[in-house]
Amino acid sequence: MDRGVLRAFALAVWLLAAAVFLLLADFDTMDSATLALLAVAMFLPAVLISMVLLLANAMSDIRSETGQLQGSIDELRRSLLQRTQPEFDLPPMAAQKLEQISAQAEQTDTRLTMFFSQRAREGRSLQPGRQDPQALLALAGFDSAPGNALDLATLIRALHFPEDENDTEGFTALRQALADARVAPLIKAAQDVLTRLAQEGIYMDDLRPDRARPEFWRAFAQGTRGALVAPLGGIRDRSCLALSAGRMRSDPEFRAAVHLFLREFDKVLSAFEPTADDAQIAALSDTRSARAFMLLGRVSGVFAR
Repeated sequence: MDRGVLRAFALAVWLLAAAVFLLLADFDTMDSATLALLAVAMFLPAVLISMVLLLANAMSDIRSETGQLQGSIDELRRSLLQRTQPEFDLPPMAAQKLEQISAQAEQTDTRLTMFFSQRAREGRSLQPGRQDPQALLALAGFDSAPGNALDLATLIRALHFPEDENDTEGFTALRQALADARVAPLIKAAQDVLTRLAQEGIYMDDLRPDRARPEFWRAFAQGTRGALVAPLGGIRDRSCLALSAGRMRSDPEFRAAVHLFLREFDKVLSAFEPTADDAQIAALSDTRSARAFMLLGRVSGVFAR
């Protein structure tokens, strides 16, 4: 109903109530209490009718605004649908720019993958190491054949992955670790999660975690969980934590890869800890794999705070 009509109707009700009150009121004979009761009886219906009219007016405004909002939503939906047209509708310059960005992203992925390359086809025939056999420390908890023990320094170097394509020592350590069936699953799982994290723009070299003392790593290796090993979740970068948590929720394959990596890291750490001194544990905690473990372990709730 039109607002003018509502206002006119409300005014007419009030005028009618006033007219009836004046006709019925006898100011000479009625006392003030009687006049007050008569006024209430005459004007209360007018008040109620006015309130109903005001509510009807408000409901009309709400319906009008709802219609406008729905129209805006429909317009936004049409706009979004128009933006999802095929790429060939883009201007040539914009399409060329997108191709350049895509090519740069592929080059970045190639360089990252190169860091983790196993270089399996290069130098297949490695000469046996000239280390003193007594310097080779077998990982506790594994049954290893004589001469197949992987020294802890090589394991630590492999978990850090090569620095670049010229890092001969890093690739050698990586090949030796991949040749060891006890730690190869961890190396492969670490490579997988590091590559997936890099897709989100998360690189372990950019992280600056709070360093946990070796006793916390030993406690975790011995089965301690929860708040007692909370210092291991020393990653403070909120953006990395948020991106990792978001990928965990939205990507089942990434979530499965993370769980596999955490499980393999826990298993190797438990075997590594009994024969490692504090300096070796500190070195292990500074590797790229350990930083990924700290990041993903915190996101997964392993280190409850």
